[in-house]
Amino acid sequence: MSVSYLFRSNSHSPASTLSQDSDSGRKEPESRGTDRQAETSLENSVITARLLEALRDGDHEAYKVVYIHYRDMIENFLYKLLRSREDAEEIAQNVFMTLWERRAELDPTKNVRTLLFTVARNAVMNQFKRKKVSEKYQKQIDSDDTENLTAEDILIAQERELLIELTIENMPSMRRKIFEMSRQQNLSHEDIAQRLDTTKHNVANHLSQALKQIRHVLKI
Repeated sequence: MSVSYLFRSNSHSPASTLSQDSDSGRKEPESRGTDRQAETSLENSVITARLLEALRDGDHEAYKVVYIHYRDMIENFLYKLLRSREDAEEIAQNVFMTLWERRAELDPTKNVRTLLFTVARNAVMNQFKRKKVSEKYQKQIDSDDTENLTAEDILIAQERELLIELTIENMPSMRRKIFEMSRQQNLSHEDIAQRLDTTKHNVANHLSQALKQIRHVLKI
């Protein structure tokens, strides 16, 4: 996926300096909390269009806010794909360097979180293309059906699974609960409706919206 639609002078990135400053008191990235709606609300209040305009204009403080807000999130995403904390940290650093170097092209009306995840994904794809299929990674493949898969095929499969997981976690509470009861517990619409004291029509509507969300994310 191209990131050009999310961008609208190159100079040295302050990312390495920020990394050193934040590492001194930084804890390992923790698991995402259960209250996704509160997190989204917080994000919208912190990462505003005005902040992104300042970043586009070269404001280091605005860049620092974005960096601190998304760094752990990007590193966790990369770690789930690479299973290497060192590689995840290195690529995350490059992601934020790219953001700074191309800041003049940034479109403040676009979602910078989507931009960062896209840059991160592309960086991993490029790394896999360079390395091809390493012996270390090949040992992790224990199915005869996947012996002929390329590293890119494996990454795409992992990424799709992760994107689905993230999409489900970001769903409204009721929709997520209904989706999990349907897909993970294999309950019928009627059983779900009875357990949640709602109608079968409401259950069907939530499932339809959940699948629509997942399909949309996989197309990005």
